[in-house]
Amino acid sequence: MVDFASLPLPVFPYVPAWRSGLDLAMTTLRELRDQGSVRALASPHRLDFHQILVVTAGSGSFAVDSSRFECRTGTLVWTRPNQVIEFSPRTDMDADVIMFTETFPLHLSARVGMLDDVLRPTHWQLHGSELLAFRRVVSLLREEFQRPDQGLGEELLKHLLAVAMLHIDQMCRRRHKEPGTGVSGEQGELFLRFRRELDRSYAVTRLVEDYAAALNCSTRALSRACRAVAGTSAKDVIDARVALEARRLLGHTDLPIGAIARRLGFSEVTNFGKFFTRRVNMTPGAFRREARAAQAR
Repeated sequence: MVDFASLPLPVFPYVPAWRSGLDLAMTTLRELRDQGSVRALASPHRLDFHQILVVTAGSGSFAVDSSRFECRTGTLVWTRPNQVIEFSPRTDMDADVIMFTETFPLHLSARVGMLDDVLRPTHWQLHGSELLAFRRVVSLLREEFQRPDQGLGEELLKHLLAVAMLHIDQMCRRRHKEPGTGVSGEQGELFLRFRRELDRSYAVTRLVEDYAAALNCSTRALSRACRAVAGTSAKDVIDARVALEARRLLGHTDLPIGAIARRLGFSEVTNFGKFFTRRVNMTPGAFRREARAAQAR
């Protein structure tokens, strides 16, 4: 597997003020601006933790793994560990920011667990009562985060974070009708195990049979789980993960295209070029030039 953490990209340009003894932190964009940390956010950087951000005022632009979008009041952004981020808030922009490690949240159902998948959407636009409800949860989480721990602080924070995640899940089901929003049980758990294995092995194999063997299930069972949860085939999920890493490496490193092909398990650079063009609708070289031009603007 590609060790993305070893690539020449800075880690998040400030150290979160984790709650004592816990892997949870809360801040606002205004506080980051006061610390002088906002300017560094505009350069490509990585997270080694989860970050949920909801814009409370103003506007700006955000890019996650080379996909750029505009933010305004009510924009909710969830970035996951090792995603490549560029954030350009305007001076009038403020946001609530929640940061947590992969091990901090409560164990929720498979359906909710899928929300933190890097192949899932990274941003949504909240409106009206939806935004008010989510901000109430964030406000409760902040109040508890700032309160001195009297013995149950960790449990309260974990449950409040779970409520925030459930709100996002509910919003997805109600407004976006993503594939698999009603899936749980064995198929949901199998898909989650598949995604974890894929993150470990996408540079080693792209064969569905290999993943089924690693998960001790049949290829048919794995395919059914992928269709139920992601609305697509197991092969398509595998290829999407490889293409995501290819975009990261092309857009944010100076590695030669041949070296990138080898890192991702392609024995021939021409095969990598055909694969990438089929998935992204442009050649690796064209994608790199376009990504560099976007970063220079």
